[in-house]
Amino acid sequence: MDAYQLRLAEFLELTEKLNAQAKTVHTKMDNNEAGQIESMQALFERRQAVIDQLSEYTKAVEFEWTSEDKKVISQLKGYEDEMQPLLNKLHQSFTTQMNRLNQTSQASKKYVGAYQTKSTEGSFIDQRK
Repeated sequence: MDAYQLRLAEFLELTEKLNAQAKTVHTKMDNNEAGQIESMQALFERRQAVIDQLSEYTKAVEFEWTSEDKKVISQLKGYEDEMQPLLNKLHQSFTTQMNRLNQTSQASKKYVGAYQTKSTEGSFIDQRK
């Protein structure tokens, strides 16, 4: 087995792991286990390193994919097609949650000392910036 075929097999293995893990991630970020998103990120980084190595092999003039390689590539395409909607949904959920957090922090900054000042008349007025 050539070195590029080992990289291709590793690429397939990492893609399978990523696909399986993407299916277990909840769109509500609070429901995910600690470190689950980070482990997916680590898989993506390892996979990118393998892609970079494969691209070096494919740059050779005499390089040609074998029929076995083409079967593996077709499996990879199937995994990618299956994984893409899951990752899009995850990205959308993450973006929504980040926007919600930003809105909450901005709204809390608009009120200045409403609860810090003592009211002598028994009432207070919220003061906005």
